[in-house]
Amino acid sequence: MKKKELLMISLMVFSIFFGAGNLIFPPLIGKQAGVNVFTTMLFFSITAIIFPILGIIAVAKSDGLRNLANKVDPVFSIIFTIAAYLAIGPALAMPRAGTLPFEIAISPYISPNVSKSLILFIYTTVFFGVVYWLSLNPNKLLGRISKITSPIFLVLILMLFIGTFLKPMGSYANPEPLYAKNMGLQGFLDGYLTLDALAGLNYGLVVVYVIKQKNILEESKITKIVVSTGIAAGILLFVVYMMLAHVGASSISIFPNTSNGAEILAAVMKYLYGSFGAVLLACMFTVACLNIGVGLTTSLSQYFHSMVRRVPYKVWATIWVIWSYMLANLGLNRIMEYSVPVLLAIYPASLVLIVLALIDKYIKGSSLVYRFTIYPTIVISIIHTLDKINIKIPLASSLVKKLPLQSADLGWISVAGVCFLVGFIVSKMTEGNADRKEIN
Repeated sequence: MKKKELLMISLMVFSIFFGAGNLIFPPLIGKQAGVNVFTTMLFFSITAIIFPILGIIAVAKSDGLRNLANKVDPVFSIIFTIAAYLAIGPALAMPRAGTLPFEIAISPYISPNVSKSLILFIYTTVFFGVVYWLSLNPNKLLGRISKITSPIFLVLILMLFIGTFLKPMGSYANPEPLYAKNMGLQGFLDGYLTLDALAGLNYGLVVVYVIKQKNILEESKITKIVVSTGIAAGILLFVVYMMLAHVGASSISIFPNTSNGAEILAAVMKYLYGSFGAVLLACMFTVACLNIGVGLTTSLSQYFHSMVRRVPYKVWATIWVIWSYMLANLGLNRIMEYSVPVLLAIYPASLVLIVLALIDKYIKGSSLVYRFTIYPTIVISIIHTLDKINIKIPLASSLVKKLPLQSADLGWISVAGVCFLVGFIVSKMTEGNADRKEIN
């Protein structure tokens, strides 16, 4: 594959990860972490960049999320993959992609005499129309994203970043308490909340499909290309995250009262470019969310087409876009109330699945190890998630609260680690017994 093609795939991978949430997190982290921003962002990168890229690699190596999840067992594979695709797609991320740019960059400037719902309807009609058009032909996905939307987005980010040097705002402040004492852990948790590792599992199929369109069918070559383009995309993600974190960190001198990343970006854009800054901000959020919408529509449609071959890819694309379009206009807030807990319940299992896939050859693909590790992780995650929404399970809820790292919402890590060791030992003992029977 030519270097130009590798660069295009890297840009595509970068773009399909970078949505509105990815724009909002780093500026706020930068403002709160202050002089500790670089260290915080390094740990942020573990869960916001490294795990998502590893997710794509894991899916590529397994030739699809369904095959990867099937290493646990077939029932888990069906339930988990459908839940993962729907939860991060039409049930949450896709409708949100259509409404967030509107709420952040357009809604504040609408006159009180104009119907906000009407403007939202017009905006989402255009937005999802473009998403649908870009998603209809996955063969052209690489060119459209890497040659059109990615460069536009990067130019807008550079305008924001360079503007902070042409018109300086101030120096970094001392970190807030959370980032002063536990900058590493807090950065790790901030990246964890992006939920991009789950997105990586979804996008793996898209990246493999794009590579296969270049007549590269050998599994080892596909994996090698996924790794190299994933690393390049990860580096670009880190650079852009650092630019945004710098914007937030340097903004505190003149905008001390901003409470979230969207407010920071809006204030800085207005400071740098006046009223034109609102236009730039609207374009930035729209392009970022457009890439997310296209990436998710394509991955969802390819996956469900692979499950139900009789239903064409374009029909699936139509279903997901219309579903997301309706939710974006009618019921996004309520859907988010139910979707976010589902995401939090399955996300730890996604991280564990990625790790197991990457060490698969060392555990010899043992379903026993996968089950011993995945199922307890899911149980702990569900109990914790139910506790978050004030549904207590007698005894179980209180026991989960006592787990190591549970105060940081990471109690599942200790459970997964212990259960992995138990599963690994049991699988070795079972393997040894089988070998002895063969000898006898």
